[in-house]
Amino acid sequence: TRLAVYTACDGTLIACNDDGPGCGGFTSQMNFDGVEGETYLLRVGGFDNERGTGTISVEYGDGPPETPNINFQHDGLTRQYRILVPDDLPESAPLVLVLHGYGGNNNEMANNYGWRELAAQEGFVVAFPNGTRDQSNARFWDVDYAFHGQFDIDDDGFLSSLAIHLQETLGLDAERTFVTGFSNGAEMCFQLACRESSTFRGFGPVIGMMLDTLWVDCDPEFDRSIITMNATLDGVTLYGGDMGNTGGWGAYHSIPDMVDFWADELETPDLERIYLENTDPFDMSTVRLDKYTSEDHGRRLWYYLVEGGGHEYPGVEGNMDIDATREIWEFFDQIAPEEPEEPGNPADFNGDGVVNSADLGYILAFWGIGNTGGDLDGDGN
Repeated sequence: TRLAVYTACDGTLIACNDDGPGCGGFTSQMNFDGVEGETYLLRVGGFDNERGTGTISVEYGDGPPETPNINFQHDGLTRQYRILVPDDLPESAPLVLVLHGYGGNNNEMANNYGWRELAAQEGFVVAFPNGTRDQSNARFWDVDYAFHGQFDIDDDGFLSSLAIHLQETLGLDAERTFVTGFSNGAEMCFQLACRESSTFRGFGPVIGMMLDTLWVDCDPEFDRSIITMNATLDGVTLYGGDMGNTGGWGAYHSIPDMVDFWADELETPDLERIYLENTDPFDMSTVRLDKYTSEDHGRRLWYYLVEGGGHEYPGVEGNMDIDATREIWEFFDQIAPEEPEEPGNPADFNGDGVVNSADLGYILAFWGIGNTGGDLDGDGN
């Protein structure tokens, strides 16, 4: 089934859903913020013009939603986010941004994926930003899909600015600010890992890929730990990649190549492979966990492969052997704040840890007007 709600007959579309997360038998569920006294048009329909008798079940409450949308101005646009700040929040608490998929919205991410409940339990702030709408009225994150060439939305700047705003206004820990997302939201995570690593300390993309346009232009300022999840039978994000762009999203490499890309980027050559317990044999899938680490630093790359799984969020639909939300938070929670590096000696030109005649020889070799090789006082000579 497909559901849609409008402001009135021939009115504006407010929300829609096609086979909702956690809904069995191809049923649908959606959430929207209704206004008392207003009339709405609800529509129920079938996939591919299927027809029949349908039932709409409506649930409503007596008060406003727990996490109403909050406006945030960025780059000339009014953006929106929802937020949950737990009671008795500890000082300098962590922050997690959770990004919806293509055509989704922040309301369903807040209601259906367990992040609000986990944040209240573990004592961190969770925010759910909204993407903008495209030519099909679908919310999206601008990762340069092939059919979004007309858009130039500064989602990188929006999400980074929002995170910094929440850090400052709520007194949150800038060293424990993270971002995760599903599908299009996962692809936004990879984009932020390439472009906004000074703001976010860890990334949790779930069932996403890296478009080739990002692949060739990924140059992180800082390398950060990543936990990522993909599935072998995903019919949307193809496990084998789609360099020919048969799916219309744009060209992208295979998932194994993407994992190798980040293992190289993070300099995590040591691999430990774990086959997780098949706790739910009825979900027709199993999970393999590859842990990439290094003896030289603390960065990590955790790669969960759902063998036999599809384009689904583990623990909500599809594979039930793991709870993706909890796995991601526990990974984030183990990321230790980085110790500031000791400042180097500006006169130690050869990097041997001491200032001696070898460094003096370097200065003499570059002696002269306009030679900056041994310029200690910054006057250009």
